[in-house]
Amino acid sequence: MRYAARRGRQEAWYVCDRARSDRGEPLCQAIAAPPVGEAIGMLIAEQMTLAAIELAIEVRKEIETRHEEADRLRCRAIERAQTEADLAQRRFMLVDPNNRLVADTLEGEWNEKLRILANAREERERARQHEFILDKAVHERLVAMTADFKKLWTNPETPNRERKRLLAHIIEDVTLLKLPKRGTTKAHIRFKGGKTETLVTMSPKSPSQQIKTNPDIIALIDNLLDDHIFSEIAEILNDQGYRPGSVTRRDQRNARFTTKRVTYLVREYKLRSRYDRLRDRGMLTKKEAAAHLNIHEHTLARWAEHGLVTSHAYNGHYYLYELPTTDLPQKQCSRWNQLVDRVAARQ
Repeated sequence: MRYAARRGRQEAWYVCDRARSDRGEPLCQAIAAPPVGEAIGMLIAEQMTLAAIELAIEVRKEIETRHEEADRLRCRAIERAQTEADLAQRRFMLVDPNNRLVADTLEGEWNEKLRILANAREERERARQHEFILDKAVHERLVAMTADFKKLWTNPETPNRERKRLLAHIIEDVTLLKLPKRGTTKAHIRFKGGKTETLVTMSPKSPSQQIKTNPDIIALIDNLLDDHIFSEIAEILNDQGYRPGSVTRRDQRNARFTTKRVTYLVREYKLRSRYDRLRDRGMLTKKEAAAHLNIHEHTLARWAEHGLVTSHAYNGHYYLYELPTTDLPQKQCSRWNQLVDRVAARQ
């Protein structure tokens, strides 16, 4: 287990680092713990029924019966080894001390029988240490767990150590395998009664993915660039309730898009600039539009203010200009005279 404090909360991970600690190789696998725990908890809550408990108890009783038979066989092996050791001891004690060759042989046989006896006793002791006796108290506790297991498991006030104690009565072990497909983990669950289950869980997003801006917001910015500048796009996103991704979850509610944030996203995701979009639509720079109308650039700016030509902002106070296709404004011609001429032409 590995624990880390990230973005204001504690995260738990299952890490296989034997290769790195022994041979200096990269980590075998690192798997986020919360999704695995939630999936296994829901599986247990769904299958925790009285019938399942009774079946598991019957299977456990059968296993205990087989363990008892194996223990009786081990006891018989110990009795035989004890008898042979006693016989070897009597042979050694009856030998003539002057006959050293025979005495050494019998002593070696006696020591060998003693080693066999010690090994038989150790084997029985090891087997007994792994036995689980299903007494009446455990049986009643397991049956009672079926009534409120799901409620107890999902209660946020239940400590994790209590959840572990609940699972210890049901699950033998869980094997985790990180799949080649990114973000998925396969969990092989082995229950106490011998039943197995396999689950596939989705790992949480990495810290970099958690602060990454939603792709839908990037697509919306791309569409808004056709008709709006950065400051206007930021205001539209805020009005529609969107929030930037590069902030902590604690500050997510108060975070807002700004001109700088929108500018950064446009450059980071290499979106086509508004300048290029306007140029593709035939917009002219100030110098080009002034030359086309044969006027000074300052005059062009005043004409744009009065609506004689259309200006389109593309970066703060920088503009491209759209000239009318017909009835171009003329130099030294007031706006009022142009309006009169247009009305007369229409009549």
